[in-house]
Amino acid sequence: MTDLGERIRARRRELGLSQGRLAQMAEITASAISQIESGAIRTLKNDTLSRLAVALETTALELMAGLQSDASALPSDEQRLLESYRNLDLPLRDIALKLVKALQ
Repeated sequence: MTDLGERIRARRRELGLSQGRLAQMAEITASAISQIESGAIRTLKNDTLSRLAVALETTALELMAGLQSDASALPSDEQRLLESYRNLDLPLRDIALKLVKALQ
């Protein structure tokens, strides 16, 4: 896999997400997801990329360059937070993200 759209599509499918569900989680349109995956959109704003990475349980680095990041490089409190988030059901993840945004 060499491009952003292919990596996003592959990760979305690994997680069993529809384009619509991913769009909802990343707060963008399903049309945008389709265009990104097809290669019609090749560059993303940092905040859009970040929201997609969170929704896809990966990193922006992995999405952009296909490079694996080492989660163990995160501080222990961030590792615990990420692990807890990943253990939540999807509806609870949405609530958790909204709560964190409200705290910013």
